[in-house]
Amino acid sequence: MATSRLTLTSLRAIIPFKLVVTFSDGTFGTFNAAPMLAERGEGTEPLRDRAYFAKVDLVNGKPIWPNYFDISPLWLQEEMDKNGALERPRPIRRTRP
Repeated sequence: MATSRLTLTSLRAIIPFKLVVTFSDGTFGTFNAAPMLAERGEGTEPLRDRAYFAKVDLVNGKPIWPNYFDISPLWLQEEMDKNGALERPRPIRRTRP
């Protein structure tokens, strides 16, 4: 049985240090990257500059910056869910003719 791989289908950076994302399973929301950027690390250091943070791109279904720092879509979704920032699509109600 094949398992589907979670990816991002849309991505937009907003000020300050947030990502508005939609996942391939239909879930969506806004990720606050500030806590992640507060942790020391070579990869996150450049992202603390707002202009650089905004240079995020969607490559092969995941967010990636020019310094090749990327975020796993699964980790991103789990963090958003844990923080109450993950929205699930509402079911479509069908009416009978």
